[in-house]
Amino acid sequence: MDPRVGERPRPTPPTDAERHWLDRCRAGDAAAFQPLVHPHLRGLLSLARRHCRDPHWAEDLVQETLVRAFRALPSFRGDSALRTWLFRILIRLAAEPQRWRRGATTEPLDVDVPDHFDAPMVHDAMARELRDRLDEAMERLTAKQRTALHLRAVEGMDYAGIADVLGCSQVAARMQVLEARRRVMGRLKEHLDP
Repeated sequence: MDPRVGERPRPTPPTDAERHWLDRCRAGDAAAFQPLVHPHLRGLLSLARRHCRDPHWAEDLVQETLVRAFRALPSFRGDSALRTWLFRILIRLAAEPQRWRRGATTEPLDVDVPDHFDAPMVHDAMARELRDRLDEAMERLTAKQRTALHLRAVEGMDYAGIADVLGCSQVAARMQVLEARRRVMGRLKEHLDP
């Protein structure tokens, strides 16, 4: 048996570009935060929308994630990729919405959260119906399963990255994805069979 089975994955370190912007942020250049997080905004917003039924709350969740990340940058060691760290913050906040939704207790950052990443218009009625059923099936998953499947299918994240975000082993991350796929396919089966 592989001795690594069940062990926590080794995190992927930040890229050179991320290190550059991180160093500038840590040196006090607040303007460097925008180019640091900009490549990750689409994924953050997509995952937030998976967790929040209300698109406005999803945008608030991303904004709060960015605020928390900005404040925590001095303590970010860089052991994992910035993207993974940001997703982990978002997941923690999504799990405890009552803590960050109480009111506007945090000051907004000067980082634009794009709102034009909506799914493309689906003109075919069958495709719209299937998309609606998929969303419905995803809503019925546990938060961990929904997150794991989203990170794998939408973000293209490997199991090591998913494990890092969820704080579990790669085997557990893979099991979350597999169970989520099984449950979603079970709910979609009647719509997919000819």
